[in-house]
Amino acid sequence: MATYSGKAVTLPRPIRQIYEKISDLSQYRDLVNQLPEEQRAHLNGVIFEGESIKMDAPAIGQLIFRISDRTPFTHVGFTAEGCPVPLALNIDLKETDADSTQLTPSIKIEIPPMLRPFIGNKIQEAADKFGEVFTSIFK
Repeated sequence: MATYSGKAVTLPRPIRQIYEKISDLSQYRDLVNQLPEEQRAHLNGVIFEGESIKMDAPAIGQLIFRISDRTPFTHVGFTAEGCPVPLALNIDLKETDADSTQLTPSIKIEIPPMLRPFIGNKIQEAADKFGEVFTSIFK
């Protein structure tokens, strides 16, 4: 499997708070329901459930990321279901001080070595984008 690590971001919250938000996805369902209709439309079929995120992926169909492992306060791992290749998303946390946490996302994907030069940069962009998403969530 190839691993693409996203840019580490520092979030202005204690590590415990970040971990609790990432390891329980059911709370995002309520946040989505509170958004105005036009903002919910931009989510393009993203559905949060207690242990998983469902989304519509272009050219793949419905993709489900299910929490597959947790290490309290330092790691949450998601495994993709419905994906034509093995795919995992990992979020690693590191306390920088009592009130801030460094978050590093990474994507592990099984792709043939000959295809990596063609799609590797897109996967790297996706890994970097995950860091940006968490920055906007935890502002």
